[in-house]
Amino acid sequence: MDLSGMLNDDPRKPFGSEPPIQPPQPQRHRIPIPDDIVTKEKSTILQLSTALQYAVARETKLSRLQQQTPPQHQSPALSSPRQPFVSPNVVTPEPTNNNNSIPNNSNMIRLGPEATMNPAGWQPTLSLDFVTKDQPALVDRRNGRINSKQVQLYTEQIIYRGDEPRLLLESNYEIQGAYPRGFFVVMAKRSIQHNFVFRYPDHPWFEDLYGLRKSAYIALRTEEGGMWELHLKISRDKQYLFGYLCKHEDMLRIVKEAMEGLLYSRKLPLVLDLDDTLVRLVGEGNDRHVPESDVHKYGNRVVALSDSRRVVLTERVHEFLDWAQNFYEISVCSLGDQNYVENVVNVLDPERTRIRGILYSARFEHDYIKRSPDPSRPPKDLTALYPFCALKERSLGCGFTLPLIIDDETRMWPLDQHDNIIVVKSQTGSTLWNVNLFPLIQETLVNIHQDFFRQLDSWRNKHMEAEKNGLICTREPPSAIGIYKTYLRSMFRDMIAARRV
Repeated sequence: MDLSGMLNDDPRKPFGSEPPIQPPQPQRHRIPIPDDIVTKEKSTILQLSTALQYAVARETKLSRLQQQTPPQHQSPALSSPRQPFVSPNVVTPEPTNNNNSIPNNSNMIRLGPEATMNPAGWQPTLSLDFVTKDQPALVDRRNGRINSKQVQLYTEQIIYRGDEPRLLLESNYEIQGAYPRGFFVVMAKRSIQHNFVFRYPDHPWFEDLYGLRKSAYIALRTEEGGMWELHLKISRDKQYLFGYLCKHEDMLRIVKEAMEGLLYSRKLPLVLDLDDTLVRLVGEGNDRHVPESDVHKYGNRVVALSDSRRVVLTERVHEFLDWAQNFYEISVCSLGDQNYVENVVNVLDPERTRIRGILYSARFEHDYIKRSPDPSRPPKDLTALYPFCALKERSLGCGFTLPLIIDDETRMWPLDQHDNIIVVKSQTGSTLWNVNLFPLIQETLVNIHQDFFRQLDSWRNKHMEAEKNGLICTREPPSAIGIYKTYLRSMFRDMIAARRV
């Protein structure tokens, strides 16, 4: 659907709808001057006067542009949902806003009781220029038409509870990018309530946002020039767009607190795949299923799910989970639907004393990506589980330095997360399906955990010592993934040394 025709529907005429200012033209007949007395000097004065009038008009127009265009709050935290998510550097200081002047417009809408009485009075236009600048044209697959990069929002409801800042509700905003789902989960856990409800915009960029379960954000400013983020999250029925207010620094603090709490408990994050890693479905017509004719060979490893399906457990899986939960916070990420994920976890850990992290189904993303214009994108993503993975700065726990993944596939994860994966494979030389969790995987996890926290204690001591002496410690924080790669190199080295020709 081409939204360009909706851009001027705002009764308050958003900036850009008025005709451009034309420079004043010299009025040659206003003061009649006889030809015989028009000297060279007077001609020069007239030219200078005309140039001055043009310059004043141009400065006036530029001033209006600066006043009516909202300041850019371009946090590098964000990327377009149509691109592979690039780990953002959301912890750098916010860009200095050189244009905090507020337009001298007494009729400008402000968030408050008055705005709630007439929500339709604020219908902002969102620009996609920033998030689509390196992308091909947005084509509507239903009709083949190129969509506008301007999206009109229609406000259904504004909620003011009394403790919100006095925000200026302006006419035009730039979408800064898309947060992974993990950021919205953090907001939900903090019981941050929405303040705005918009109609869902029928646009391919928002369609992609919905399919990847991400949220966009724009920057709003207060009367004093302060900045707030308005997170835009699409409803499950794709009818509405909910707006949640949050300060950028508050979001960063909440995300870092979650990571620091994990490390304080002396645990690392561990993500487990289900199918062909911990379990295998019983069924026919799929070489990744256990056929019915072989079920009797697995004995008590066959368990029934609550939906009547059955799975075969890998050997000693309960023993492995009992051990691992002492050193790792265990989450699950699977391509099975959410009901399947929860049903399998219920048989693996009915009391939820082992798997205490996130139970994440990437089925929604998988199904959407397969029918999207870019079907090669991987559906699993660590940033959807752990928002601190989206912090790119070189400080403790940021980026993909902490989580480990146990999975039989790498292609379902983004390329920059492949180093996090401990790849497993079905046991060879056996007619029965099984993945050996002992001893190799256990030994690897033991080594990573022990070495990480040994390095962490040393790193913290170095920082405390440097601070005590008034110095700056430049030592890099430990990385669980760096330790994992070092461990693999040492194993390979020992294999080379032990091999006989």
